[in-house]
Amino acid sequence: MKRTIIEHLSLLLILFIIIGIFTGCNSSKVNKGKTSENPAAPRDNVLHQESAAFPLKVKDQMNRQVIMGKEPQRIVSLAPSNTEILFALGLGEKVVGVTNYCDYPEEAKSKEKIGGFSDPNLEKIVSLKPDLVVATDMHQDIVEQMEKLNIPAVVLVPKNIPDMLNSIKILGMISGKESESLRLIKALENRIKAVEDKVVDIPKEKLPKVYYEVWPEPFTTAGPGTFVNDIIQSAGGQNIAGDAEKAYPQYSQEMIISKNPDIIIFSHHGSSKQTVEDILKRPGWENISAVKDKKVFYVDENIMQRATPRLIDGLEQIAKIIHPELFE
Repeated sequence: MKRTIIEHLSLLLILFIIIGIFTGCNSSKVNKGKTSENPAAPRDNVLHQESAAFPLKVKDQMNRQVIMGKEPQRIVSLAPSNTEILFALGLGEKVVGVTNYCDYPEEAKSKEKIGGFSDPNLEKIVSLKPDLVVATDMHQDIVEQMEKLNIPAVVLVPKNIPDMLNSIKILGMISGKESESLRLIKALENRIKAVEDKVVDIPKEKLPKVYYEVWPEPFTTAGPGTFVNDIIQSAGGQNIAGDAEKAYPQYSQEMIISKNPDIIIFSHHGSSKQTVEDILKRPGWENISAVKDKKVFYVDENIMQRATPRLIDGLEQIAKIIHPELFE
């Protein structure tokens, strides 16, 4: 009898163990199922990850949350600066549409055109079936239309060199090119530092005064909050318009003469057809130090005013103009 009771108890114990094991396995499977759902959810902190998986969520420079369900394969760019960055990240083959003004690199010229920079054609954009549109703050209407069509649109609005570097990071993240973007940013930061290290010890009173001319009629220059101002300061110069009240102030000839710049740099937007010789011969400018010393230089506007990695080309070129002795 006692043996029978013991046998029954043993059987019950074995049964409980089997049930416990079975239940544990099922519980483990449920927990694993919950965990596996998390990586598929959009993530806000993708900028801090080594390599983000899709879908993901990225904040653009208009503080908008952009959700990308998958890695984009058909990209439309609404600005020359955006196009340059896309190509710099190795995304040229995925770019299916650009503006009429997207002229760099050379391959961009052969891409399908979607209209002008300020007036892109919505129907043309949609016809290209993009899965990512890269816009600027000038394209609010287009961005709103993309949202209605469930086409992701990221807006880049860089105002200075750090913003430009951040726009590279944003595009790298949203396009699946994070590693490439971080390598490019690091290389650009190293070049910036190399220039700044050369000029850092120059006393402020010995920094040459620079007049940068955006346009000659009326005389228009670049003040605070512009790439030009950033570049001049980082290159070891004093922008004579650095204390202006707006980004692109107009100066009278008398004001320019009174500020007596040591160096004049011009890169007229469009085609003014003016040359270095024309500026040297301007009536009344003969007593300006830059004119007397023939320190008047032309620089391509696209490496001074377009928010792309080529701004660092502009920085290096301006530094060599302002301080040639440091780069011999």
